[in-house]
Amino acid sequence: MKDSKNNKPRGMIKLSSVLKILILIVVAAIIILGSMVTAIVLGIFKKAPVIDPSEYRSQLSETSRIYTNDGKLIETLVSDEFSEFVPYEDIPKNLVNAIVAIEDERFFEHSGVDYKRVVGALVHDLKTRSFDQGASTITMQLAKNLYTSFSKSVVRKITDVYYSYQIEEKLTKEQILEAYLNSAGFSKGTVGVQAAAKTFFNKNVSELDLAECALLAGVTNLPEKYTPYNTQEISPDDDLGNIEIVLLPKNENSKPNSDKIIEIAKSLNELGQIDNFDLIQIQNDLMVPVKAVFNKTSQERQKLVLKRMHDQNLITNEEYENALNEKIDINIGSRKESGISSFYTDVVQKNTIKILMNSGYTKEEATSKLFNGGLKIYTPMDIDMQRTLEQVVSNPKYYYGGFTDKNGVIQPQVASVIIDQKTHEVKALVGGRNVSGGRLLNRALVPRQPGSSIKPISVYLTAFNNGATAGDVYLDSKMPEKIFGYSPRNAGNYYQGWTTIRDLLRQSSNVGAFQVARDISADKDAKANKNSTYSKVYNDEESINKMADTLKSIGVSTIVEKKDNPTWNDMDYSPLTLGGMSYGISPFEMAGAFTTLANEGKYANPYVVSKIESNTGKVIYQSDPKEEEITTPQNAYILTDLLRDVVRRGTGRNASFAGQDVAGKTGTTNDKKDVWFVGYTPYYTCSVWIGNDKNQKLSFGSTQAAYLWKQIMRSVHEDLDKKEFEEPDGIYTKYVNGRRELFVDGTTPHYTNKIGWYRASQEKQSESKKDDNDENNNNKKKSSNENENNNGKKSSSKSIIIDKNEE
Repeated sequence: MKDSKNNKPRGMIKLSSVLKILILIVVAAIIILGSMVTAIVLGIFKKAPVIDPSEYRSQLSETSRIYTNDGKLIETLVSDEFSEFVPYEDIPKNLVNAIVAIEDERFFEHSGVDYKRVVGALVHDLKTRSFDQGASTITMQLAKNLYTSFSKSVVRKITDVYYSYQIEEKLTKEQILEAYLNSAGFSKGTVGVQAAAKTFFNKNVSELDLAECALLAGVTNLPEKYTPYNTQEISPDDDLGNIEIVLLPKNENSKPNSDKIIEIAKSLNELGQIDNFDLIQIQNDLMVPVKAVFNKTSQERQKLVLKRMHDQNLITNEEYENALNEKIDINIGSRKESGISSFYTDVVQKNTIKILMNSGYTKEEATSKLFNGGLKIYTPMDIDMQRTLEQVVSNPKYYYGGFTDKNGVIQPQVASVIIDQKTHEVKALVGGRNVSGGRLLNRALVPRQPGSSIKPISVYLTAFNNGATAGDVYLDSKMPEKIFGYSPRNAGNYYQGWTTIRDLLRQSSNVGAFQVARDISADKDAKANKNSTYSKVYNDEESINKMADTLKSIGVSTIVEKKDNPTWNDMDYSPLTLGGMSYGISPFEMAGAFTTLANEGKYANPYVVSKIESNTGKVIYQSDPKEEEITTPQNAYILTDLLRDVVRRGTGRNASFAGQDVAGKTGTTNDKKDVWFVGYTPYYTCSVWIGNDKNQKLSFGSTQAAYLWKQIMRSVHEDLDKKEFEEPDGIYTKYVNGRRELFVDGTTPHYTNKIGWYRASQEKQSESKKDDNDENNNNKKKSSNENENNNGKKSSSKSIIIDKNEE
């Protein structure tokens, strides 16, 4: 019998072979394709950066915050996004359930990927020829938020899957939810549920009710579509007292705020809807006010969330009905303390970046850490003192002769800094009036020529450190230019003749400051110096260097030396004794420098950052001021006593106020372009600078700066007990020229032998005046006779009054 195979038709044999070949080809193709896909996937896995899901907190972008000395929030540092971490236990169960119900109902069952959902999404996408459903689980979305990106690509999706398995392996479901709810975007620049709750409802997330939880849960799908509110222009017909206001920053392409917007802003300010500094920013075209209007589309999404929760038995029927019928009220939360400018926090931010850079961060890394690292930055700011300072300096009555410049900024401008000299804490700071900081000029940090306010800290502090005393005698008179090649002149051409250092400083004598400065290097007991009107043996270079070194030791960083700048040079008597420096000294550094005299001769850098904590509460920086003794407590006290005289009887009389001991110094530059008063009480040191931004001449002098200083400090000290500067041991009293003077034990006044020259010169001046009077009387008689002959009546004469003040 023949084999049955031989009985099969030849065509059937051929067809069977072809099918086998086709099957083999398909299998081979599948194997090859599978191998290629596997290779691609493995390649993607291999290229994916290594992650450590257990350190998810460090991956969360979290907004840093600045606090006052008593822990009150001053400002939330929002750059692009506002985010604030909240632990899982503080998140309402309703919000967790709402998120799971709408985003990933089998979240607690899968291990990172929901394959049932993947198949359903794939079928849907094939039917609709779209990619509407992506099948991402909460874990995959967390991977996208923390480790990949928001780009739509197969590679990113595969990487998300890869990371999601690692996340599920390392973290509990609660930890995954905590990380996701703190990293999801909720529109309007908010990231995380805590930031969203504060932004849209002005409350902590733990305080949200069911309806609010469902509304927030619906936002994450399409944040801009389902945002809880949209903004619209404000109309004059709106009830301005009952609308939610949002201030939007302007950019270069924005239209200028119209007069109508400015008027609306003024009305909002009067109603308490915006504060003074918000109004200023609107007037300066930096912000525009708009109203927040509830987005009804978000409520449609909220209803879907509630239905899913109800269908999944996560809420009762009663809860479902109540939440559906609840009216949602949008209440926009503030991200900063109202009523104060950002000048102080501007300085805090700059200092924080410096602190981080000193810890090893690059500038770019430090800036990123500042805004996105969730830092808690504590400052020594006294919020009440800051408000007081801002309120006083904003009063226009202290600045007559004002105008508005071409940039719309009111002039003259002001800067003031208040420091606790014992702790070196900067308690309050402003860098301008009718402006609010931020992108604007912070004049507290801008060097300006200090004029005579430099004298106590450059000339007299250095002189006392080199043996000078308050009773040293000098000739306050025009100096012969032919001897010195330069002759400083006193303001108002007022001169005192032979007198002591006390009177030279009290009357802000330029001539006296120049002579005392020259004598820093002189041997005051040398005959050549004792027996001549002006010292003959001295070393200019040594005196100048010592003054510069003193200023540097008390925080002045803007002295220009010829070696650094061949064009400008501050290493000379005029800049260091009269304040005509190339750049000048900032109000911040001036206040800091004067704390040396107020703090028994000890100086430490003033600080605006007390402590910095990481987002996990770890202290990464703690201020620790290092005091350095610049002069003795005795010298500091005597200099303070001299500056008390300046306030009591000299150029600073306008700074005096009842209830506190006050010491300080005025300062005026050429043509009154800058006026100063820097002074202190036993409690605080304060600098005040007034001037025009473009250096135009002022219509007032430093007595006005002293007056403003008084208004500030009187308010600051309103509830403080009266104190007097404490005199240390080691000081004795001696009379010089009939006046009681203070001296450090072991020191004696210099050049007292010249007091007799003073008496002789007075007698000579009296004889000269007598001769002049005799001649004048003869001339008057002659003139009178002529007038009587010509007019039949006597002529009258006018007296000239010389202003003895600095100005």
